[in-house]
Amino acid sequence: MLHANQTPKRCELSTAKLRMVCELEQDRWRHTISIFSDGDWRDVLTSVEGTPEQPCPASPAFQELLLEEKSPQLMEVQLFGRSGGCLYAAAVAVDEARETIDVDVSARFRGGELPETVGSTYAGGDWHLAGEGHDMAVQINAQLRLAVIGAAEKPACGIRSGADGTLEIGYRNLSAASSSTGGTTLRWHYRISYGQLS
Repeated sequence: MLHANQTPKRCELSTAKLRMVCELEQDRWRHTISIFSDGDWRDVLTSVEGTPEQPCPASPAFQELLLEEKSPQLMEVQLFGRSGGCLYAAAVAVDEARETIDVDVSARFRGGELPETVGSTYAGGDWHLAGEGHDMAVQINAQLRLAVIGAAEKPACGIRSGADGTLEIGYRNLSAASSSTGGTTLRWHYRISYGQLS
């Protein structure tokens, strides 16, 4: 059964095996994804947040959160925010029937310049990069797979290991990417799946 619990500073969605918790810290929502193992929840991904002073933080800055029930087995957290000259939006769907968490993020940059790197950064877990061009990461002991959806689009979105042990999902080397003086929107979409490592 899909469980949901929301207070003004915390939102939790959980299936039998996966859980996502959003917590309001200072001016933004941090999210943590956990797996149920050996009778307890174990964190495998925690968003690395920036500060209000950073024009392009390590993860999107979300200041607003809405929870929507799509069906008894599917709920969605909608997140919105801004940092510097960028507007962020995300839809995070927790699907009990498929044991998946889908994260679909967009960033709208005003003006003609893009930052060098844009994406989501996570701490936690023992992830191994896989897939062609690193569009997948797996955590074998936990039976988890994280896969980028639409990785073939240009510019290419991918997954990389950060020097500090983080997992980074998004775009790098954007200086050569085309942008518009009216604004540019970038999107990255990824799925965390349980028990689908075939």
